[in-house]
Amino acid sequence: MSRRGHRFFLPQPLRSGERIELPERIRHQVTRVLRLGPGDELVLFDGRGVDWIATLETVRPTLVTARIETERPARPLPVPPVTLCLALLRHDHFDLVVEKATELGIVRLVPIRSRRVVVHLDEDGIRHRLARWERIAIEASEQCGRGVLPVIERPRTLAEALDLVPHHRQIVFWEAPGLPSLAADSLAPDRPLALFVGPEGGWSDDEIAFFRDSGAAFRSLGPLVLRAETAAIAGIAAVQARVAQDSALTWSTVPDAPRASAGD
Repeated sequence: MSRRGHRFFLPQPLRSGERIELPERIRHQVTRVLRLGPGDELVLFDGRGVDWIATLETVRPTLVTARIETERPARPLPVPPVTLCLALLRHDHFDLVVEKATELGIVRLVPIRSRRVVVHLDEDGIRHRLARWERIAIEASEQCGRGVLPVIERPRTLAEALDLVPHHRQIVFWEAPGLPSLAADSLAPDRPLALFVGPEGGWSDDEIAFFRDSGAAFRSLGPLVLRAETAAIAGIAAVQARVAQDSALTWSTVPDAPRASAGD
């Protein structure tokens, strides 16, 4: 009996009628975890916004092949397009945000070297983290049904991060009292957003001044002080809820968005 729903990313263009050999990561899942056999179906995607239905042909511990058959649109990304600019956090905290932000549909993630970060990476550390974040984003994309992977940038300074989003509406989450709530904003579904979340120690005074000079808007996520990873996830969800409330247009596809790469 054929089974559906197992979904995997392949970093190569896929075409109908093509017979492909699946890489070791997927081969292990097929043979050891899912225990699928010839005739069972997989869903494959290559980051271009399309899901491909493939049927397993050869299933052995050392070789798994599949034939690609039909295509269908992958799940669309929510609007507006969101770039998350997040200060570098401790290892597992940043990993959590990569996973959940991918599931929530961000199009780009920019790690920031802000003044009070406690994580300092050399070049080897950057390469290791980028490769890890890409793997997490791939697995989260496989699970949630999105067909376009988020772009994950190399760590940037705050000034460099702002330069990446010059035409975005820039929103800074800050715990200062008296700030307007994001829930009161009117957000256009077609204008991209850049959300800025600081480190465990918060934004420094000079960073707040820098944001003010750049024209960024400061917003609150509520009366309590949130951990950085909580603020990032809650901020994305709040944006999507606000746009969904304001507009009948709540989803869009991003077929031409670039794929995240550990080597970028």
